[in-house]
Amino acid sequence: MRCPRCQAVVSKQARFCELCGVKLERDARSLHDEAVDLYHRGQVEQALALWYEALKLDPAFSQAHYYIGLALYDQGDLPRAIKAFRSALSKTREPFRILFKLGLAQYGLGDLAASVESFRQALQVNPASAETCYRLGLSYLRQSDLARAQAALDDAIRLNPKYTRALFILGMIHSQQGDNAQAIRLFREVEQASPDYTEACFELGMALLRHGELEESAAQFEKTASNSPRFTPAYFMLGETRRRAGQLEKAVEAYRQALELNPRDAEGWLHLAECQARLGSHKEAREALNEVLSLHPGHRQATVLAAQLDKPSETS
Repeated sequence: MRCPRCQAVVSKQARFCELCGVKLERDARSLHDEAVDLYHRGQVEQALALWYEALKLDPAFSQAHYYIGLALYDQGDLPRAIKAFRSALSKTREPFRILFKLGLAQYGLGDLAASVESFRQALQVNPASAETCYRLGLSYLRQSDLARAQAALDDAIRLNPKYTRALFILGMIHSQQGDNAQAIRLFREVEQASPDYTEACFELGMALLRHGELEESAAQFEKTASNSPRFTPAYFMLGETRRRAGQLEKAVEAYRQALELNPRDAEGWLHLAECQARLGSHKEAREALNEVLSLHPGHRQATVLAAQLDKPSETS
């Protein structure tokens, strides 16, 4: 065998390298250090084998249990990751990061009550963790406990006022509750901190639309489309906003852009047809309605509008 430091040839029985003096015995700590290096280089299975070997030498070696949990979590094996994290917890004096990762794994499995408990315990150890408050808020949100979700997200933002993900999710909660003014305020904060945050830019447009601010809403959807040219909902909602404002030609243009990206959107074709009919472009309206009916034969609204468009030709 060779020395891991200087590559000198050494005997299997040697405890130290005669050339550089490095310790050659493979204790649990040295196995762990080697495994961590393999793990960070993407050689996860080799790393796992070394951690399991380390645990044979020292079953109470908490770091090995924890890193096994990390590796299994990365591989998507959440039940075994949870088991490893629990083993790490029982053998450590520094539980915060283990509790946090345990909560993430439980959240991933849909065990929301358990994830809430893990995150709450993590916050007892480190109450200044904005990320843990955020994750706790997400767990409450998936339980539809909006009040507790809002409180946890408020804590995350108190700890980190520029925490854009927490600001965004809190904005979504206020949107669900119909509090458009608060949602608008929060989405504006996200946009100021992160101008390219597509979802926040779009949701600000939606909140403004619900608030009746049509021009500012349209500007937000235009900005969203500019930031993310393939984000179809931005073009569709721009069409909706222009249609509601009576700007039919601009609405037609926006709907066409949305349909170029998603030609199977029957609702987009229908609204395009409605705008074209109101503009007097009956031929184009019929073509759009044909697209709706090809996607959904017998579509009631499309059938009614088509009949209305045919009336003038029948009486002429």
